Order: sequence, then C-alpha cells, then structure tokens
Amino acid sequence: MTEPYIVTGSYVVQREHALQDSPLDRALELMEGSALRFSLDAISDEKIRASYLKNIKRMSLQTIEDVKAGKITAQEGVAFSHEMRNKILMEHRKLTSAQGLAVVQRKKQDGRTLKWLLDRYSNDLFKKSYETLSAAEQQKVHYTILEAAGRDDAKFTKGTKKMVIMGKLGVLVTAALATYQILEADNKPKEAARQGIIVGGGAAGGLLAGAGVIALCGPGAPICAIAVVLVGSLAGGVAGGLVADSLDEELEEFSHWDIF
Repeated sequence: MTEPYIVTGSYVVQREHALQDSPLDRALELMEGSALRFSLDAISDEKIRASYLKNIKRMSLQTIEDVKAGKITAQEGVAFSHEMRNKILMEHRKLTSAQGLAVVQRKKQDGRTLKWLLDRYSNDLFKKSYETLSAAEQQKVHYTILEAAGRDDAKFTKGTKKMVIMGKLGVLVTAALATYQILEADNKPKEAARQGIIVGGGAAGGLLAGAGVIALCGPGAPICAIAVVLVGSLAGGVAGGLVADSLDEELEEFSHWDIF
C-alpha cells in the first residue's frame, strides 16, 4: 500500500479580498437601463392609446353626421367606419412598443372583418345572424354599430392609464438609483457620466431587442416579448458598463473639466 504524500508548509488563510465593484451595485446598474426602457415604453404606449381613441371618436362622429345629413346611407357609414377604424388601429400599432403590441395582439390579433361585426351586433340585438334580419332590423344594427364605432374598451384603457403611472414611477426609481450611485462615488462627475453610459446602453439595448420580438416570439406573446426586451436591456447595460470601464481614464479626465 502506497503511503500518502504529506506536504507541510505555511499557508495564508482567511485573507480578505476587496472587491472592486459591489455585486449589488452592479446588479442595480444593469436594472436601471431595463427599468428606464419599460418606463418610457409604458408612458409612450398610453399616449398612443389616447391618440387612437381620439381619432376613432372623431371619425365616428363625422360618419354619423354624414349619415344624418343624407350624404351616405347607414350601411355605407358602417362599412366606412369599420375600414377606417381598422386602418387607424394598424397605424397606431406601428408606434406601440414591442411588449405593448404583444398585449394588444393577444386581445385582438387584427381588425375584425365587417361580416364578423355585423353578425356580432345582430346576435346581441336579435339573437340572429345579419342575413336573416329584416330591413328594419338591419338598419337598427347599422346605427348601433355607428354609435359604438368611436367607443373604447373601458377596461383596457384603464389598464393603460395604470401603466403610465407605473412608467412614471419607474423613471423616478431609475433616477433615484442612479443618483444614489453618484452620491456614493468619490468622483461624482465621473460616476454621473458612467451612469449615463450604462443606463443609456440598457435603454438602447431594450429598444433594439424590441425590433426582433415578432421574429422571435410571434404575435400575441406578451411574456416572451417582455423577456426579450429585458434580456436586450440587460445586454445593453453590460455593453454600456464595458464601454464605461474602457473609458475609465477619459471619464476621469472629463470629470475635471468644468463644463457645467
């Protein structure tokens, strides 16, 4: 049986190693960009929703006036308002954030067809399909649709208004976290510039990731969309941190310039 080798000597144990960066601070920095991206998107989406509601209501009122004035029939008004509402919907969706678009697509993939709309209100009013209604009943359906064309989904709109409140709160939290990092730093101007690079990188990363959400997740997948934007924001924050670290000497010099 071979005897085990025993090596003796003095070893330094329980040494303290100072970390250059706090893991918590680093994690907070990466989340700042993500928080800013989602906050700005929430505020923007609410404004887009408000614009959509304003435009469909204006279109609806004008169509009703034209019908009452005899310029078009009620049936023609229904077809026109249906087409215009779908166009307004799709144009506003082009401006909606990736995660916001996924939410609305899950609720309603595309604009409804005219047949679907006529049958829906026919069933609501008379429990029959549109083709089986009398002329008077069809006219009733037409006017009901015209009156509803400019109406919004109250529950959905209430949700977007809550999102804008959360968005504004997120901006404040992001600012508070960045301010904390700056106040704790020995060189405050340098840290302010560094925070700007990291937060800006995170926000930009989330925006770029959002452009690929449809390809990666498909339409109507809000959880996937949020995850993609979050990963993009974190990646952007990491990239921003690396850029800031590579410019350490430049930022140090910049902090001594009395520009502001």
